[in-house]
Amino acid sequence: MNLSSTFRLLALAALVTAPVLAQQTTRRVIVVPAGATPAGAPAAPAPGGTPAAPATTGLPTAPAGATTVAPGPGINREEISPEQKAAMKEADRMRTEKARIDAEVALAEAKRTEELAPLNAETAKLSAERALRLAKASAEAAALEDERAKLERQAALEAARSTARLSERNNKIRELEAEAKQLQLEAANTISRLSNELSRFQKEDEARKVATKAKPKYLKEPLVDGTLVISDRRIAFNGAVTEGLADYVSQRINFYNNQSSEFPIFIVVDNSPGGSVAAGYQIQKAMAASKAPVYVVVKGFAASMTAVIATLAERSYCYPNTIILHHQVSNSARGNMTVLKEQVEFTNRWFERLGTPVAKKMGLTLPEFVKQMYANDSSGDWQAFGEKAKELKWVDNIVERIEETAILDLLPPAPTVVAMPTPRTAQADAAGVVQKTDDKGHTYFELPALSNPFDAWWIYDPRGQYRSR
Repeated sequence: MNLSSTFRLLALAALVTAPVLAQQTTRRVIVVPAGATPAGAPAAPAPGGTPAAPATTGLPTAPAGATTVAPGPGINREEISPEQKAAMKEADRMRTEKARIDAEVALAEAKRTEELAPLNAETAKLSAERALRLAKASAEAAALEDERAKLERQAALEAARSTARLSERNNKIRELEAEAKQLQLEAANTISRLSNELSRFQKEDEARKVATKAKPKYLKEPLVDGTLVISDRRIAFNGAVTEGLADYVSQRINFYNNQSSEFPIFIVVDNSPGGSVAAGYQIQKAMAASKAPVYVVVKGFAASMTAVIATLAERSYCYPNTIILHHQVSNSARGNMTVLKEQVEFTNRWFERLGTPVAKKMGLTLPEFVKQMYANDSSGDWQAFGEKAKELKWVDNIVERIEETAILDLLPPAPTVVAMPTPRTAQADAAGVVQKTDDKGHTYFELPALSNPFDAWWIYDPRGQYRSR
């Protein structure tokens, strides 16, 4: 049996026995008037002040003028007044009520104790669990603190090691930098010495390649005893005739004129198959406008538009085995029959304008000139070596030797500023002709597009090496 059940049984027993106990504990009430001595009380003092002997009952003496209620033998209720009876009855009732209330309080306390027992147990459990968690948390915190202290010690140790390594590395870097500076100094000294030696060798080599005693020869009559003397007033003319080449040649004709109009200018043709009619005409007009004489020298081969330029020059020179070729203007027209007819007619007008002066110099009309072309070659490509070309008046002079007095060294051109304006590109690139390879592996030259819509190609190309864009 648990504690709560015991408390409950005790409270129930007290509630049942409370009336019985109240009846058994009823006391007698003695009402003593003021100044009287109840039965069994000590006697009043004798006259003279000697106190009487105390009563044998040993009860205390009530104070004077008070009513005393004391236990004693039962009181006859008939002897007391009704008010006293009511008071006694009320006292009994109050005792009975007090006993009942005490029993109820005991029972309520037992119930409260029983109800609080699980809560107290749960509280004790929670307190125990809380204490356990606090203990675990304290243990974990202590472990974490130990780990933190350990990590701090390790970090401090690693930092010290890193500082030591960094210091060692910095010292090594300073040593390497010092070594590098020393090596750079030694290398600079070595390079300077080698550069001086190389410069000396280059100067010695250049001295061997430079004709120090020679100078360009400027002659108003450049043909001397069958030798053509060419000065540095020369213009290289090679490849197809294009707008770029025409600009290149025209600029140099103007420059040499501004430099001096006394001595001749030489256009030197190594090999040129001809090209644009409009570009060739531009070159012809630049030659005609020049105050200084412009002479054309053909060393290897000149055809089509280039042959016209050579033939119509103020003077022209070539070797005996130089080949000059004249033919009609070609056309790459596209379109319907009417358009083709119009373009052919316009190309014929170009040929009349440029071919007629050539025929006139030969003493022929243009139709006779064309007839002679096909009489000498079924394709109309009339070619002739130097001597025959002179007979036909395609060139003016045959020379056995050409003296290039402007070539005074074999050094590459230096990037120095000169009085003559430099071309936009080298002469080989000025023409705008690009060497390419087609899908079949054949090499060809791509001609630039004709910007003049009325231009035409006057070019000798039997093998199809030149292709227009």
